[in-house]
Amino acid sequence: MSVSRPKNAPFFSLTVLTFILAAGLLLGPACSPKSDGWKGRIVEEDGIVVVKNPNAPLYGPEVLSLEEDLTIGGESSGDIAFATISSITVAGDGTIFVLDGKDKNIKAFDRDGGRIGTFGRPGQGPGELEMPRTIYSTERDELAVVDMSPKLVFFESSGEYIRTLSASSLMLMDARPDSEGNLFVFLIIYEETDGRYELRKVDGEFKDILVYESSPTQNSARDGFDPIFPILRWDLLSGDRLVCAHAVKFEFRIYDADGRLARKIQMNPEPVPVAKEDIDERTQGAPPGILENMKIPRHYPSFRYFVTDDEDRIWVLSWERPPGRKGYYYDVFDPEGRYIVRTVLPVIQPLIRKGRLYAAEEDEAGYPLLKRYEIRWDYNRELHPGRSGF
Repeated sequence: MSVSRPKNAPFFSLTVLTFILAAGLLLGPACSPKSDGWKGRIVEEDGIVVVKNPNAPLYGPEVLSLEEDLTIGGESSGDIAFATISSITVAGDGTIFVLDGKDKNIKAFDRDGGRIGTFGRPGQGPGELEMPRTIYSTERDELAVVDMSPKLVFFESSGEYIRTLSASSLMLMDARPDSEGNLFVFLIIYEETDGRYELRKVDGEFKDILVYESSPTQNSARDGFDPIFPILRWDLLSGDRLVCAHAVKFEFRIYDADGRLARKIQMNPEPVPVAKEDIDERTQGAPPGILENMKIPRHYPSFRYFVTDDEDRIWVLSWERPPGRKGYYYDVFDPEGRYIVRTVLPVIQPLIRKGRLYAAEEDEAGYPLLKRYEIRWDYNRELHPGRSGF
């Protein structure tokens, strides 16, 4: 999970707003909603299950609420302060690991926020980090750090260094281990006539097993600079499955463990006009030459980003913003692919595990905070199906 930088961030930064959702909804069962009232269709097309969603969710926003239950860091946190929060992961026992990209180390905390220790350090040697970007807890109870140098560095959850996998000359953007010791890797491919982002599966020596999908890189010199240019997005589901989507249209494609396209999740939302505030935010500090060469589309791409949780829901970040731009709208799809609720979350890229949401935020002085929220689902209230937003 990559994270926004503090106030007055440089070009391409995204300001993460500190945001607390008020509690007050009754605690309901953490189960999938019934399909009663859902107005979509599930069909089969060429052997692929296609979920065709209406533009209105099954439930109103009252079905979901957040209650903050943990804060770590901030200006007055002393020796546990974060320089930056680049990525967060959580082990099966609830241990929290924070990748600090500026300090180039990993800070570990128990499930109650007590500090366990720090491991990893700057450098090029075994167990050392150069340009760490993301951290993941694997099914083997290891920690994998994606380093843009490029390499993957593996640690035991206790902090003991295990091994390093060099990505050699690949332009590695991200990587996730699967349960068999292979890797899902996200690359930039620079070719004169075919620059692209590409999602692949490779073995432990980065030898290709298969290519899933790709999307073109932006050619600003030819087409002008688009500050909201969409690229291929992806995340993992249970059972070594993955979901990917390219926001030129609202379609999420789920691949099984063997790499076969098994399901599509579709919707046809109304186009949303581009807001000046988003352009200003994404071009803050840009060189004059970039600004002079901007080409801004009339409407946003069909979505901004998405993440999956450990119950196989898909949380899709919309470009639309709530009133006052406090927080971010997310459209949530259940494991079947049905559109169940639109809600507001505090950050752009949360981590959602075991009924809790982990978010990198900032205190009033701009110092990084790690916050955890309990997610409460309540399908038993008298709700307002289809109402969007709060």
